Amino acid sequence: MARGQSSWWKKLLGVLIALAVLGGGAELALRLFVPSVIETAVRSQLKLSGDHPVDVELGGSVVLNALRGGVGNVTVEVPDTPLVDGIVADATVRAGLVPFNPLNGEIQDGSVELTVPQDQLGSIVKLLTKGVATTGEVRDGDLLIGRSVTLLGQEIPLTIALGISVANGDVLLEPKQVSAAGLDLTAEQISQATGALLDPVLHPAPVCVRDQLPAGVTLTDVQLSSTGTAVIEASLAPDAVSNPEQRAKGNCE
Repeated sequence: MARGQSSWWKKLLGVLIALAVLGGGAELALRLFVPSVIETAVRSQLKLSGDHPVDVELGGSVVLNALRGGVGNVTVEVPDTPLVDGIVADATVRAGLVPFNPLNGEIQDGSVELTVPQDQLGSIVKLLTKGVATTGEVRDGDLLIGRSVTLLGQEIPLTIALGISVANGDVLLEPKQVSAAGLDLTAEQISQATGALLDPVLHPAPVCVRDQLPAGVTLTDVQLSSTGTAVIEASLAPDAVSNPEQRAKGNCE
């Protein structure tokens, strides 16, 4: 009996060792294979050249996530990603789980982060201010926008410091300081002098950007860095890839 038990345990141990070896081999194979597949898909979707950097990282056990039907803890980083209107940004896409066929499955815990450099903020500023501002930069945690206005028959450079936040997918702008030719003025004083021209930034309503994004992408935060960059964060709907309606542009109705 003792011999039988000993033999049984040895056989079980041998099976476990064999599974561990096979699992280790599968893990290695998947880690070598899966990132290249994701990289190819990213290049195709973004129309990137073959030498454009695309970094793919997989976290956790690839084999265990494969048993769940996909690839887990995926992080894809693409510097200088071409967006719209000639804007480029460093993009990072993360997902807790991506199905082997994203066109038929759902993504879990998907998010997008775009880091927009200082020299690319112009187009972002025009969008947020409805074309009112012609310049923009990040300073002291605020968005400093500018344009020239006519006051008392003279062209005067005007700058407005705006706080920026996000609520329910909309961008909220908060005027903090208005300066005209170096003089600090109130929003009311500027409004009286310029009429309704600057109302979108002096008395702003929530700015809807859903019509600039796919329906499956929801803006969650905008952070202004001390380095002068803007970091835009958004979440992905589970069917952001598989549902054609989610891939189409949203609307502001």
